[in-house]
Amino acid sequence: MESKTNKIKVVKIAEGVFQATTDKSRYIIEYDRNKCIGAASCAAIAPLTFEMDEENKALIIDNPDNDFDEDDIILAAAQSCPVFAIKIIDKTTNEVIFPKED
Repeated sequence: MESKTNKIKVVKIAEGVFQATTDKSRYIIEYDRNKCIGAASCAAIAPLTFEMDEENKALIIDNPDNDFDEDDIILAAAQSCPVFAIKIIDKTTNEVIFPKED
């Protein structure tokens, strides 16, 4: 029996910076709206996770009735962002998976 416990959790951590995860995800998504240039590649690749707003900037979809895309799709969406506005963090280790920091 499949559990419906994939609750989305979105938290504002700074002005224009948000972190989000779900119970099933291995990742924490960190999105910096200040960096977003509206390329919309994230929303095209991961439409259950990101959408564009009226200012043509991405938003993390905060809808408790839905769920995010699978982790590999979210990672691909982050990798598609031309300005690295999306950071992917391992929920267990807090290691930044993308972008790799030197």
